[in-house]
Amino acid sequence: MNHLIKFVLFVLYFPALLCYAPLLCNDLDFTYEAGTTAISGKVFDAETGFPLPARIVIFKENGQALHSYYRVLPGFYTDEDGAFTIDAEPGIYTLKVYHGIDYLSQTHQIKVERDRVLHISINLKAWLPLRKLGWVNGDGHAHLYTDKKPDEEMAATVRKICRAQGVDFISTNQGWAGYNDNNWREGYAQFSDDSFLLHFGAEMPKYRTGHTWWLGLKSCRGFFPAAMDTVYEINYYQSPDSTEWNFSWLTFPNIPDVELVSRFKKAENAVAIMAHPCSWWWQKRGNIEKYTTNVAGYLTFGLLAGKIWDGMVVMGYNRDHYFYQNLWFHVLNLGYKMPALSELDGGYGPDNKFYYGYLRTYFYTGKDMTMENITGAVRKGRTFVTSGPVIFASIDNLYQYGDMIIADGTPRKLLIETYASGEDESFLSYLIVFRNGVIHKLWDLRDQKPRFIKKELEISEKDNAWYVIKAYGERAGNNPDNLDVMDVCRKIAAGQFKTALNPENDVCITSPFYFRQKGVTEPAPLISQVNLKLYDPKNNKPVKNATTDIFLAGEKINTIKTNDGVARFSMPVNAMLKINADGLPEIRRSLYLDYEPHKQLIEKFASGRWLEQNNWTQILQPGQVPWEAFHYETTKKILSNVDWTIVVTPNERDNSWQEFEALF
Repeated sequence: MNHLIKFVLFVLYFPALLCYAPLLCNDLDFTYEAGTTAISGKVFDAETGFPLPARIVIFKENGQALHSYYRVLPGFYTDEDGAFTIDAEPGIYTLKVYHGIDYLSQTHQIKVERDRVLHISINLKAWLPLRKLGWVNGDGHAHLYTDKKPDEEMAATVRKICRAQGVDFISTNQGWAGYNDNNWREGYAQFSDDSFLLHFGAEMPKYRTGHTWWLGLKSCRGFFPAAMDTVYEINYYQSPDSTEWNFSWLTFPNIPDVELVSRFKKAENAVAIMAHPCSWWWQKRGNIEKYTTNVAGYLTFGLLAGKIWDGMVVMGYNRDHYFYQNLWFHVLNLGYKMPALSELDGGYGPDNKFYYGYLRTYFYTGKDMTMENITGAVRKGRTFVTSGPVIFASIDNLYQYGDMIIADGTPRKLLIETYASGEDESFLSYLIVFRNGVIHKLWDLRDQKPRFIKKELEISEKDNAWYVIKAYGERAGNNPDNLDVMDVCRKIAAGQFKTALNPENDVCITSPFYFRQKGVTEPAPLISQVNLKLYDPKNNKPVKNATTDIFLAGEKINTIKTNDGVARFSMPVNAMLKINADGLPEIRRSLYLDYEPHKQLIEKFASGRWLEQNNWTQILQPGQVPWEAFHYETTKKILSNVDWTIVVTPNERDNSWQEFEALF
């Protein structure tokens, strides 16, 4: 793949660079004709001559943009054939033309005359041939709420904007542009081709303990409403009265997220992505303000369960989200492989501040853009996230992002090619190589302001390690000392960092390269040593006769007989117990929310009471969650040796299991 990159870039990069300055290469042709006062134009690919959809920004002399679609992003979108026509008053205007980050944008001065139509032909030059190199970009966390079923206008608008923005695919989340589990294939086929793919997706489950979104999901199997934490939504989040909660009154009648994610992954052959892992805020309701969480409270249990996700959001809401990156670095330091992804959690509609193309995940799919190849890229770790810059890297021209390399001390060469965005007059500010979360090498490029830079770095590993590369575009901080993500987050959590960081810095972050000593693999699921005691609720005495079947991801792996209500056994931490005792109803229990010590940890985290420690209520801002708050070591200790007393009586989740099991 690296040799192909070099060849194609040699052919396409240098001509584009020579013609970068506006008007030097006959980029703009124009004529006038009698008629209304208007601007009519068409955009083409300068190399192929094919029509190219684009974003057009036309500024008046006072700086006001004409006819913007989004409120937060100036400009409107051409038709898919690159054509546009708008009315305009006579005057001098600045015309800007964009297509994603892989074409060189252009800026021109134009003059509109009364009762004449200005006809413009614009030729955009390719900057980075990402699709030709096998890289596609898209988003799997894009909501399409609508009351219209189906909403073909919505789907057509999504396609139009994405094509103009250079976005290759969207996996829709609830409400799916008015389509559903059963008719999305036929419906979305109308808006999908080799240029753009519209695919099903979901944010599911969506609980107070965390959210998950999917790539490659083909159906929610009719279970989506049951995977919404409506008890929390109605009785806490929407309530004008409640400012705090606990599990005793705000019950959790849902199938645990760790069980649901594992079962759907297996049944759907889809990849699960951990959404906005540090997202929380203060929500106003009437005269009160309350803690509201999207934080991945189930992160630690999900890791100990053998890592139930295939990827993790490290760029979302903000372009440069230090606490997302800090959490990710800690997960990587535990020995887990975890590719980087971005998310919009939005995209549609003029009021949406997370417009299509605001953040991008690139997936290496090779020749064909199919959902199978996209999910395959996630499983292999072949991704990078960006809001503008692009990083190509390999080790020894052999190993790519996501690859595992034997840490045997062999001298190796990390080869890095980094490009600024094609948008505007972008340039590179910093290039950073992180090793195990610490800055290993930093190039300060602010004086050079290059649009392209190539670097080599000698590395030799005998220890377990990972490498991530990060590049900053023209929007970057002025102090290189503040680029150490983990150090900055530690200082913020300790109340020792007062500098304001810019969350809108333009960055690119690669998925890791991994070095492992021979025989070292990802951490295996935690095995819990269980001392089980079963009690009869009728007389509060040990259950005489009971059988406990142990299930893992829906498959029975063991059966345990109790002796006077007591049993001792080992099991994977995420196993499910199905308990049948004479004369008592069948119940199911898991360590996740049915084992009181762990339940208390989850409750403290999900309710926001974690902020009470270390004076964090006064120190931390919404979206900031230190690694310590996830209590990884404490959770591991609690769940390693388990003294578990269970009263054999149904809880709020037992009625849900039969419906859930029937899905598979």
